[in-house]
Amino acid sequence: MASLLLEIGCEELPAGACREAEAQLPALAERELGALPNHVLVGPRRLSLLFDDIPEKTADEWVKGPPVDLKEKAATGFAKKQGVAVEELVEREGFLGVERPGRPLRDVLPERLETIIRGLSFSKSMRWDDSGIRFARPIRWTLAKLDGETVVGEASLGHRFTHGPVEIPHAGEYAERLRDAGVEPDAGERRRQIVEGLDAIGGWSDPGGVLAEVIYLVESVTVLEGSFDERFLQLPERVVVTAMQSHQRYFPLGGNRFAFVANGGDPELVKAGNENVLEGRLDDASFTFERDVQIGIDALAERLNAITYFKGAGSFADKTERLRRLVSELGGGEATLEAARLAKADQASELVREFPDLEGYIGAEYARLAGYPEAVSAAIEEQYLPDSAGGPLPQTETGKVLAAADKLDTLTTSFSLGHRPSGSRDPYGLRRAAIGLNRLAVEGGLVVPRSLLPDEVREFVEERLEGLLDVPVEYVRAARASAALDLGGVARLAEALYEERETPAFEGVYTAYERAHRLAGRAAEEAAPEVDRALLKEDAELALADGLGEVEPDADVRRALESGATLAPLMERFFDEVLVMDEDQAVRANRLRLLLDVRDALGRLGDFSQIPR
Repeated sequence: MASLLLEIGCEELPAGACREAEAQLPALAERELGALPNHVLVGPRRLSLLFDDIPEKTADEWVKGPPVDLKEKAATGFAKKQGVAVEELVEREGFLGVERPGRPLRDVLPERLETIIRGLSFSKSMRWDDSGIRFARPIRWTLAKLDGETVVGEASLGHRFTHGPVEIPHAGEYAERLRDAGVEPDAGERRRQIVEGLDAIGGWSDPGGVLAEVIYLVESVTVLEGSFDERFLQLPERVVVTAMQSHQRYFPLGGNRFAFVANGGDPELVKAGNENVLEGRLDDASFTFERDVQIGIDALAERLNAITYFKGAGSFADKTERLRRLVSELGGGEATLEAARLAKADQASELVREFPDLEGYIGAEYARLAGYPEAVSAAIEEQYLPDSAGGPLPQTETGKVLAAADKLDTLTTSFSLGHRPSGSRDPYGLRRAAIGLNRLAVEGGLVVPRSLLPDEVREFVEERLEGLLDVPVEYVRAARASAALDLGGVARLAEALYEERETPAFEGVYTAYERAHRLAGRAAEEAAPEVDRALLKEDAELALADGLGEVEPDADVRRALESGATLAPLMERFFDEVLVMDEDQAVRANRLRLLLDVRDALGRLGDFSQIPR
């Protein structure tokens, strides 16, 4: 067994590329080298794999050939292709083949390292020479060390500004040698150092979650504190925080102070440089904020005709009109209608063009400054919530209605233009919109009529309920086929059916539904359009028809189940005493219709055939 180091040295990688490589490298290493690395060390200038104990030769390989019964026809050609005599072929599990002995690891490392490099896939990649390799950034060096032997490359490199080439005497000394050269190769350790430095300053926050990115922006951690001119505190707080985090990846400390992580350098010079950069950003933000306020939110709203929502979906003014219609259909009042009119006004503002993260929030600030009621301003601010699967919901009723309308419009407009998500592609955030709409209905208590969703959109949205509710998916699918009028009703029905699943009433309804569905469903095209009581000859079918009239499928779930369960014994008697497939075509069609009516009445509670018993 040996220790092994593989290092891929690059120009500075984006944080996203670092995370993508970190996720892919273990599987690639196992596939190419037959072992999982003990350490995956990822930083902005290097991707490294360390194996503490790895076999010094590759595993023997079985090359499978033709079936034994085709030996006469195919063995000679296969053997020639493999460079062996026919007599050397080995039979295994009905096939001929060749046992290839493993090769020394040092002999295969160059090709396996290149295969790993070529196997990495990045969302954004580039080519920089004629090698054909695509990578997130140009590769500048590679290194492979097997114990103390250098198999690929010559040396590693230390910190870009303080150290040059770094000799690695032994694979096991890799991390230690890099740390001596000003590089912390372990992302987990860099995170610990950053948090420790921020905690030592105290009072830091990270509302934008930039810490996860900063970890991959530096190889040497230095946490410093800076400040900016207090005049910028006149800006809305979130504008200041967004300027810090969105562009510069700084951490707010409250007031006019901030912390940042430097990649080495003279602390005073680095601090002064970062303060100047932030003040420049805040100067720009202050100028655009004041100009937007002078224009006013109403005038900004009038400019929406000139801004395209997305190709084929009209302008933001068109979206505004659709929002106003939807909030009315969702039961919104005057405040919600006014919020819908102004909801997208900040898309015409210079500040949102500079800081897209401020959309909604800054529109609400402009509405407050223009004197609009808080119900209107709050709805504008909350229109994009929830903006993630576990994100907060709007806290105001106007905000809930406007947020639901926004998501409904995004979904229906996108689907009408053929923009349904496929695989991992979802450029319009439709999965997030569907989950958010469900959460507004289920957790927020907002009534979202199913009739507002076109069939394809409703199917897509309700599929998201299956992962949102804490009940087996079969019960959600059953409830989705019910007569529930709104999304929240589907969710409540699924939960209620699951809660009642062990009761006699549920069992009775299930049995009656299944028996009616199993027989009549197969012959539905033969059924009469409606039941003719004059054709009901047998006492059992008359009793079933009378019993069906007593069922209350639209009552609360428990009562509906109890009334529906009364059909179970009537169905039992019906099938004992009545020949459904009577020779008389009219009688047969009438009886099939009666069974379909039973199925459809109970089916208002859901499609019980979805639920396994």
